[in-house]
Amino acid sequence: MTIQQLSQEIGIGIDTLRIWERRYGFPVPCRNARGHRIYSSQQVEELRLVKKLQTFGQRPGKIFSLSPQERRNLLGRLNSCILPNEERLQVLVEKMSPRQIAVELAEQLNKLGLNDFIKQIVIPLLQFLDHGWTTGKLSIARGHVVSDQLEAMLRHVLATSNPERCPQILFLTLSGERHKFGLLLAATLFQQAGLHVIWLRGELPWSEIPELVDDLGVTGVALSFSSYYAPRQAKQDLRSLRQHLDSKIKVIAGGQAVRQIRSQPNLLICTDLEQISELAQKHFKQRLSQEGMR
Repeated sequence: MTIQQLSQEIGIGIDTLRIWERRYGFPVPCRNARGHRIYSSQQVEELRLVKKLQTFGQRPGKIFSLSPQERRNLLGRLNSCILPNEERLQVLVEKMSPRQIAVELAEQLNKLGLNDFIKQIVIPLLQFLDHGWTTGKLSIARGHVVSDQLEAMLRHVLATSNPERCPQILFLTLSGERHKFGLLLAATLFQQAGLHVIWLRGELPWSEIPELVDDLGVTGVALSFSSYYAPRQAKQDLRSLRQHLDSKIKVIAGGQAVRQIRSQPNLLICTDLEQISELAQKHFKQRLSQEGMR
């Protein structure tokens, strides 16, 4: 993997990777015939751990003073601090069959309602998955068994309970963003708030979005940028998209990579699911009511 590919995959700037190489001696890449940096899959995974540790406030100096195993142990401890003590969820993650998982999730959704289901079940469940991967107790295959069932349920919620009234919001990810759970959760909550949601599973370059917005007639576009997306690239992509969209179209952005960006009149930064109800009312439902009174 080249340094540009690595930067896009992990969400760490190219300049930062070069500084870490000089200052901390990691990652030290091989060189191809042209002298370009080439990174191994092991280095990519180690940098994923580094990126996760940074989200917990750990500084590079401390992170790189640790061995790879010590970094993994530290991340496991940090994850454990926020990991809910729910034995039922642990059984679901580690032992239930796909059918059992689907039944359990459906029962909890019916019992709790969507908002509490997301808070009490989905978010802790994702934490369990992340913790299992971090500590090596959960295989990639087993993680997919659980996450696929959860995604199928949330997409079913979107497909079966869409309000008939507009305005519509288009939810999608840009090319290179592989993590969609946060955006999917946001879409279900915006829909719960009374807005019509269009969920696009595939990834698109930002340049194709303006034409799609016109074709669909939506009044908002929502995107997510996880910790694996380079913050500088996220800021640049949002700026480019905002410049090429009609000024009346609202853009909503969430995720770790946009936490340092401030909201603007037509660019709404939403990094907390608790904000969604207020955003829906203030920027979409209220606007719809005003237009209906004219």
